[in-house]
Amino acid sequence: MQEILVCKDISKTYHEGAVDTSVLRNVSFSVNTAEHIAILGSSGSGKSTLLHILGGLDSPTSGQVWFNQQSLFSLSASQLATLRNKHMGFIYQFHHLLSEFTALENVAMPRLIAGESAGKARQQAAALLDRVGLSHRLKHKPAALSGGERQRVAIARALVCEPALVLADEPTGNLDHKTGVQVYALLRELSQELNTSFIVVTHDTELAAQMDRTLTIVDGELAAPGAGTAP
Repeated sequence: MQEILVCKDISKTYHEGAVDTSVLRNVSFSVNTAEHIAILGSSGSGKSTLLHILGGLDSPTSGQVWFNQQSLFSLSASQLATLRNKHMGFIYQFHHLLSEFTALENVAMPRLIAGESAGKARQQAAALLDRVGLSHRLKHKPAALSGGERQRVAIARALVCEPALVLADEPTGNLDHKTGVQVYALLRELSQELNTSFIVVTHDTELAAQMDRTLTIVDGELAAPGAGTAP
C-alpha cells in the first residue's frame, strides 16, 4: 500500500526561560492511503501536539514529516496553507464553526478559499450536508444546531474538498456516547467513500478499537508498533 504520510523522529521541546519541557521524543510512524489510525494517550501525553505537527500547524524541534513524499517543513507558509486547504481536513472536539455563518456557508468556506466559484462551492457544500443528514438545516447558524448537528457540519466542512488525509482531535469527545457513536460511524462511512486516510487522537478505547490500527503515546513517546521510513 502507498504511504500518504510519514513522520520520522519527531521531537518537540518547549523553552520557557531556563526551563525546557519535552513533549514529544523521537516519534516515528507512517500512514497508508485510506488507512484509519487512532492515537491513544492520556491528557498531557503529547498526542494533540503531535497531531498539530502532522498537519503543519506546529513545527517540531527536530524530525520531519512527509506528505505525499513532500517535506512539510520545506514549504513556505503560503504553500503549506494551500496544501492544508486542498489535501487535508481538520476536525476538533469543539467544532470551531464560524458563528456568524450558516451551516451551508461554513461548509462551503474551504472551497471558496481554494478559489472555487460561490455557486459551485455552495452546490458541493449542500450535497455533502445532505449526505450527513442536514439538508433541512442549511440556513441554520451554529447556535441553532444541536451538538451532534454542529459536529456533522464540521465533518462536512473537513471533507468538502475531498482531502487525502483528515486529522481529528477528540472528534466525539464533546458528545454523549450515543451521538458520538453515530458521528464516528458517519465519519468512517464517508471516509471510505472518498478513500480518505484518518488520524484520530482520542482517549476513547472503544472508538480506537474500530480503527485499522492504534498507536499509544505515553509521556511523549510512541509505545506501540507502527514505524515508517522516509521516502
